Order: sequence, then C-alpha cells, then structure tokens
Amino acid sequence: MICASVGRAFGLLCSVTIAVTVVARADEASNDRVIAEKTEILAVDPANAVAYELRGEAWYLKHDWNRAFEDCSMAIRIDPNFGRAYHCRGRAYSAKGDRDHAMADYNEAIRLDPAYGPSYTSRAEEYFNKRDFDLAIAGFTESIERSPKQAYRALVMRGEAYAAKGDADRAVADYGEAMQRNPAAAWPYELRSTIRLNKGDLDAALDDCDSAVRLEPGNAGGHYCRAMVFLKKDDSDRTIRELDDVIRIMPSFERAYVVRAVVLHRKGDDKRALADLDEAIRLKPANLEAYHSRAGVFRDLGRHDRALADYNEAIRLDPKSQLALANRGLLYMMMSDPKHARADFSRVLALPPSDKWAADTAREGLGFLK
Repeated sequence: MICASVGRAFGLLCSVTIAVTVVARADEASNDRVIAEKTEILAVDPANAVAYELRGEAWYLKHDWNRAFEDCSMAIRIDPNFGRAYHCRGRAYSAKGDRDHAMADYNEAIRLDPAYGPSYTSRAEEYFNKRDFDLAIAGFTESIERSPKQAYRALVMRGEAYAAKGDADRAVADYGEAMQRNPAAAWPYELRSTIRLNKGDLDAALDDCDSAVRLEPGNAGGHYCRAMVFLKKDDSDRTIRELDDVIRIMPSFERAYVVRAVVLHRKGDDKRALADLDEAIRLKPANLEAYHSRAGVFRDLGRHDRALADYNEAIRLDPKSQLALANRGLLYMMMSDPKHARADFSRVLALPPSDKWAADTAREGLGFLK
C-alpha cells in the first residue's frame, strides 16, 4: 500500500491507510463496564470460564494483550473444550507477535466450535500476517460463506490480500461489496483510494478519501488518506493541514510526523521538521524512516556529524537498506571520505537489486570515485 517515494533523500513510503490489520477498539466505557461486571462475577464464581473469556475479550479490545492472554488462558484451564476461549487467546498471541501459537489456537477453536464465524476470519488474518496470501484469500472466502456477520470484515481483508498479490480489480470488487454490506464504514473507501492512487487516478482517489472523512469525520484514517493524495499532487499546504488533523486525532501515529516532517523540510521549515522527526523517534525508537529522514535534514543543513549518526542508526536497524547505504555513501563523499563512500556503494551493489535509485547512485558514485 505505497503511494510513492517522497524524494530519494528520504525514501519515505506513504501508506494510505493507517493500518491494515488494526484491531477495532470498542468504546472504552463499554470495555471498562464489561471488565468490572465480569470481575464481580469472578469474585463469587472463580470457576466461571465464560466470565474469564468475556473479560479477556474486553482486555484485548483495550489493547492490554497480557491481561487478555491471562484471562483467556484461565478460561481454557477451567474448560479445555471452550472453543471461543481458544479464539480469544489466539488473538492475544497474534497481537503479541506469536503467529504460530495464534494459528494453533485458531485451529483448535474451529475444531471445537465450527459454527463460530470469527475464528475463521481470525485464522485467515493470521495467514495474511504471515504473507501467505493464497491461504488468506481461501480463508476469508470460507469466512464469508460460513458467517454472514463476518462478511464485511472478511471482504475488506480479502480485498487487501488481492491487493497484496497485485490483483487490483478483485481488490476493488471486494471493497465495493464491503461498502454495500456496511455503507457507514470509511475503511473500504480508504483502501480503494490506495488502489486508485497507485494507478494515478488522483481525483477518484481523493473522492474516496472525502467519502471516508464524511462517513467518519473523527477518524484519522480519512484525513491521512487525503494527505497522501495531496502529497502526490505536490500540494504541500493541504498535505500539512490534513496531517495536522491526523495528529490531533491520533497523536501516537508516528508515521504522520515523518510525512509531515518531509513536507515541512521541502518548504524550508527545518526546525519544525526536526521536531516532528524527534517525536516520531520518541514514539517508535526503532523507526528507520524517521532516522533516515532526519539524517537527510541534517545533511542539507550541513550538520554532517549528526547526519552520519542517524544514517548509522538507520543501517543498524536495517543493514540491507540500499537507500540508507546509498545516501550514507553520498554523505561520505560530501565529507571527503572516499574510502567509506566506496564501501557503502559497493554494499549497495552487492545486495539483490530492489531500489533502482540506490543502485544507479551507487554505480555513479563508484564511477566518480575511480
């Protein structure tokens, strides 16, 4: 889900949707109410597996993966044949990044309770997370056929799987059907905008983003969607305004700070650009894009030592980043260090080709250094 690169000095990848597999959080008050109610039940009935499972689901919706895992595991210990508890624990495993145990729990949930639709959707999403898109598509199709209540989400996610395989037409068809199933939802419009943006149909992409904002004005996704279209249109001011809204709604979304920083730098507002990149790194310390982009700002400001430190960190996070290696090589040339520049350019060309700009830059750099 990439719109384009915003200047090869930065190499920013502009995802239109904020996240593909974000878990929908129910109302916080509702989650808290469920937790309080089930806690009261468990105080007088500590062997109530259903209460543990329901409290675990509420913890999961609050993104407290550890407590969700503990409650769902307790439900299984009390009742080893409780299929929904395995589904609950599988989602906690998945959120914690343990894909294999998540898949095992989903399989067990389906074996024990084959009529429970969410287990099929979650298992298909795990295939998607593993990038096994063919199995994901088959799984989402099974979910749609078995459980009408799961059809909306399964259609959106199957569209994502088709998009990941490069089948834009089937992806758009699934997004369209999802819109019919849930006319009030913004998500399919945001995703369809990505397809249209990648095809260069910017006006149609913007129409989809506008629909997303109209349907869910308090959701950051539609504003981020519009920001990416304005970015592609080279409309810096409107890009920044939309990203301002994204950050106001979702101040923890680090990518919005990185994108805004790149646009601010292009406008010459390096002070704000650096502040945004500092915040992105604070929010996500292992943020390769933020380090790489901040290095570009420092390099353009002539602060070569700071730029080098950030390129070093970006390469430490991803030693095979051809973009970071090529840019560090250019920086070494600016610092009159041909030995290290040559080494970086050679490393780029020794890697499997994945970035044409980096490879071309490395070849030109080596030619210049001969």
